[in-house]
Amino acid sequence: MIIKDKIFLTTFDLFLKYGVKSVSMDDICRKIGISKKTIYTVINCKKDLIEQIIQLQIKRDEEDITTITASSETAVDEMSKIGRHVIKFLKKMKPSLIYDLQKYYPQVWELIEDQHYGFIYRTIKTNLKRGQMEGLYISTFDPNIIAKLYVEKTHCIADEENFPSSKFSRPLLYEQLFMYHMRGISSDKGLKLLATIEI
Repeated sequence: MIIKDKIFLTTFDLFLKYGVKSVSMDDICRKIGISKKTIYTVINCKKDLIEQIIQLQIKRDEEDITTITASSETAVDEMSKIGRHVIKFLKKMKPSLIYDLQKYYPQVWELIEDQHYGFIYRTIKTNLKRGQMEGLYISTFDPNIIAKLYVEKTHCIADEENFPSSKFSRPLLYEQLFMYHMRGISSDKGLKLLATIEI
């Protein structure tokens, strides 16, 4: 593994476990076993490191979801697999990671909102259209509107003011959002299929 990949992988694991604010450059260097001089040959500063890691993680996440979409048998199957993918990630993530990015690195958070949430919107809209064509979702809703509502609801459950992490589990919040969304859009046929699937 080249040093840049090792730095990014180790640092992202530290961010998932402890959040962004509490992880220092010294912590990262100690964990990897390199000097600060070495790490600064790869990145300019902590903000630069965070931005590059988030960019890489967004790319990987979008590749994973694209693979899920391509391999899913139905729209319900696709959403269930995406749900499991998200919950698996949330279980590894310290809730303060989102808060730290929003408060201390707003430009990086804007990158997530502008780039990744746009991808999520397009993915959900495509899934909604697919489900309607398959007869698994009701045909009377507008996929553009419901996709936007879905994205806004994911914003809502990520907001520390709405759902303090001291009181609400992020994986549980997403699971509740998933079921709320799926039960609201599914036809009778879709609900029967949904009942056979676990996330």
